[in-house]
Amino acid sequence: MKSLKDDLKTSQNLNSAALLYTTTYSKGFTDLEVFIKFSVAVTETITITLDSKGGETYDTVLRTKSLYTENNFVFKTDMHFFAGDNIKIQCTKANSTGIAYVTVKAKQL
Repeated sequence: MKSLKDDLKTSQNLNSAALLYTTTYSKGFTDLEVFIKFSVAVTETITITLDSKGGETYDTVLRTKSLYTENNFVFKTDMHFFAGDNIKIQCTKANSTGIAYVTVKAKQL
């Protein structure tokens, strides 16, 4: 297996809006890693969801975590995902503070 071409990166100012980011992988992948670094300690909820190629009926929450004054979040799995599957990353903006910096890594099947 080889790494996908580039790490996916995005950021969201939680003062403006909640984070909602969906990957756009066209090939199958595994060894998914999601890293979120916040500019300040935040109290928010993170949700990582499989955005299934089979449609929303098959979308599945992979992880939900409530953060309490934390600066980092890490999610890793060795699950195999099919071509057309993607990962949806969400973070609430309950406290409207800080910037979320997201990095997504995966290996192509």
